[in-house]
Amino acid sequence: MPLPYRALIADFLANQTEGGFFFYLLDDLSEHFKKLKAAAGSYLQLWYACKANPLPDIIKLAYAHGFNLDVASIGEFQRAAACGVAPDKMIATGPAKSAAYLTKLLDAGINTIVLESLSQAKIVAAWGQAHGKKPPVLLRLQLPWDGGSSVLGGQNLTPFGLPPKDWEAFDPCWLNHLEILGVQNFQWGNLNDPQRLSYIWQTAATAAQRLAEKLNFSLRVLDIGGGLGLDYASLALEPVLDFKVVAQILQKISTDFNLQIWMELGRYAVGPYGIYAAQVIDRKTVAATEILVLSGGINHIARPALTKEAFPGSLVRASSAPLQKFQVHGPLCTALDQLGTFTLPSDVHPGDWLAFMQAGAYGMTEAMPFFLCHPLAQEVAILEQRCHLLAPHF
Repeated sequence: MPLPYRALIADFLANQTEGGFFFYLLDDLSEHFKKLKAAAGSYLQLWYACKANPLPDIIKLAYAHGFNLDVASIGEFQRAAACGVAPDKMIATGPAKSAAYLTKLLDAGINTIVLESLSQAKIVAAWGQAHGKKPPVLLRLQLPWDGGSSVLGGQNLTPFGLPPKDWEAFDPCWLNHLEILGVQNFQWGNLNDPQRLSYIWQTAATAAQRLAEKLNFSLRVLDIGGGLGLDYASLALEPVLDFKVVAQILQKISTDFNLQIWMELGRYAVGPYGIYAAQVIDRKTVAATEILVLSGGINHIARPALTKEAFPGSLVRASSAPLQKFQVHGPLCTALDQLGTFTLPSDVHPGDWLAFMQAGAYGMTEAMPFFLCHPLAQEVAILEQRCHLLAPHF
């Protein structure tokens, strides 16, 4: 199986023992950011979702390429600010916004706050009244859907936003102290079907328009979140979903509903540009099944346990040995620490390194790094054909 930068990664790992490493392909990521911005017209504002990967190098790169920043916690807000991102270039998302947190965002001059509840609306409106300002906000909608669930809810109830009928309890007096730019709706993740995406976004735009009419505000912005998917069986450095097709769909919605589209890209923005590597510690046969135990697993990269879907994996060193299947596990004292079943060269042995592609998003910060006190994963930037070990950012 081909592995981008195989020789470079192999040379770097030859001097390492155990642990786990994330390699970020920043030159390729920079080109990807350029393409995304080039495809986005004036009708489409792109935000980088820090939750996907809050590595400072990536935040700075996204910002340098014209992305605004989506922050979903005080920690992400502080991280983005420390990277030089101005508060008026940030949108605050996430369901848990206390009065103290909202006040910090408003005092700092945050660009927009996504309101998840009537209580949040009341807090922000009170701040606006006290300061003689009208803070820009979006109302997050939770819509009924048929046909499945997702990590963002799908058809299931979640803490994200409110259904339209519940927003109708909105106090009209708050409109004197809030600037409602529009609506956010984001309930589906990791989708690759343009027709499905178009249906979801058209449905959201229609619901947003109805809510604006009901509450008597001008609908200027529809924030559709992210949700663009990756092919987790692919080793390609380009997502399978063509962003130009996505942009065409969004341009039509923008025109039909006379509004600007905001999109918070995370997985789609950075996922293909990360490689996770861990060392083989043990190999054994259990009930006729070949098993490999690695130095890192869901303590570094939890997605296989959360979604039951493996990252595409391969042996780092080149080998011409016949291929066979291996069940691959991490080092934790739980059977949940399984990274998947992979077809690998039959001569794989302790001391070898396995690499997993599509690991640029929801890697180390989504994992459980302190369970069993194994070493934390380290992060490496690949720039201009060289590996640069990055300083820990936690």
